[in-house]
Amino acid sequence: MNDPEFKNAQELELWAEHVAPLNSLVRDLRSMAPENAGSVPFFAPLHGGTDATILCLAASPDPANRSKADEDVLSSEDDNPSAEALSILLEESGIDPREVVLSNAYPWYRPDGATGRLTGAEMNAGIEPMSKMLRLVPNLRTVILMGKGPEEFWGKLSRKYPQALSRITAIPSFSPAPLSLSGTTAQREERIARRSEAMREARKIVRAPRGPAGPRRESMVRAEDLGPEHLKRVIEVSDGNQTLHGPLLKAFQPSPEWRVTLTVEVAGQRRALGVTPDTWVRVYRGAGLR
Repeated sequence: MNDPEFKNAQELELWAEHVAPLNSLVRDLRSMAPENAGSVPFFAPLHGGTDATILCLAASPDPANRSKADEDVLSSEDDNPSAEALSILLEESGIDPREVVLSNAYPWYRPDGATGRLTGAEMNAGIEPMSKMLRLVPNLRTVILMGKGPEEFWGKLSRKYPQALSRITAIPSFSPAPLSLSGTTAQREERIARRSEAMREARKIVRAPRGPAGPRRESMVRAEDLGPEHLKRVIEVSDGNQTLHGPLLKAFQPSPEWRVTLTVEVAGQRRALGVTPDTWVRVYRGAGLR
């Protein structure tokens, strides 16, 4: 990210199909930041976004990446030692950057001067943002917990949403930050070995993608943007109470301010569901099977 050309390319792709839903969430989180909290970095197009199968979870954004222009991007190509170590770990374990999504237990930058582990209040503040993020990444199968803070946070999240997290295997590890390797030579070697082992465990859980196309993709489209090209495509949409899954037969929006009514074929019957225009709809390829 210290290469202007690469950095510019990443910023231009912040609203690409596979990261748009996640970066829309980032904008929401920026507007509801806790007191004294900083901004939230965007999800990098370099990574898998909503198509990711592996989550690399750190404690909070690295202060070294904080940008005055609020254009900072969370990436394994960031210009700092932690990102460099993570990039090497991914490469050594045979994990393509397109298979992962990077995130933080506490998504906002901590106040200047904040050190040490996350506080209980910070962990609690991160629970709902993380639950929203996980709903946008349907193929996620494992999470690498990069440190004791993320491990404790994931425990809290699991207790609150045990069913939602049952599909995701948690793998304890250590932070790629240089500070995590302090201590004796034996402790340092043990932590380095554990970081590599955690990556290999994730590689075994998630099969490598076939061919150059990378992970299988499922589009995320706002209800108001559904058009003729989406008719007959299998979609999944929820209004918070019920979920419809099946071929889209009709999408009707009387005016930009009104709810969008989607007609879906479910088990041979036509079902209609009204949702807000900014509701995210998952659009499947082919037969739409998971």
